[in-house]
Amino acid sequence: QTKRNMAQRIGVAEAAAGLWRAEGLRGFFRGYVSGFARFPLALGIFFTAYEALKRLPSSAATFAAAVASVPATGGGGESSSVAAAPSGAASVQELLARAGCGALAGVLCWTSIYPLDVVQSRMLGEAAYGSERVHSSALRSFKHIYRTEGLRSFARGYSAVLLRSGPVNAVLLPVSDA
Repeated sequence: QTKRNMAQRIGVAEAAAGLWRAEGLRGFFRGYVSGFARFPLALGIFFTAYEALKRLPSSAATFAAAVASVPATGGGGESSSVAAAPSGAASVQELLARAGCGALAGVLCWTSIYPLDVVQSRMLGEAAYGSERVHSSALRSFKHIYRTEGLRSFARGYSAVLLRSGPVNAVLLPVSDA
């Protein structure tokens, strides 16, 4: 980091004191309303999508069949197929199908709430206090971001979220089902 960046940083105690002086107790709850709106929506979409995808008769079978047709190499380099595995192959296919459903549910969840996440992140990360704040409410923040940076700013960083969300939820949901 450059000296300039380090000179602009303040400690936690100094930030808390400045926030308390300028905004009082309310300042410590920045972004609370937008988070309160975001989390139920996100979790509703997340778990509903996962359960719906698991129950689609063709989704698990199609995903498992696609995975079973991909050759896998064993420890000795020989090629085998997941479908040709002995007992437990059906459970492996089921686990892979659930992993695919979990990954897709995670992607759907983040896609639905990402603009709200951008707004909340801007509100929480703003280093100004009191009347100097640009992002004083979720609606004002949304309007300000749209007017100054355009619609594309609500998708900035989205690909990184998807790169994390798919694999994480491909593991998280099937494991929690077990």
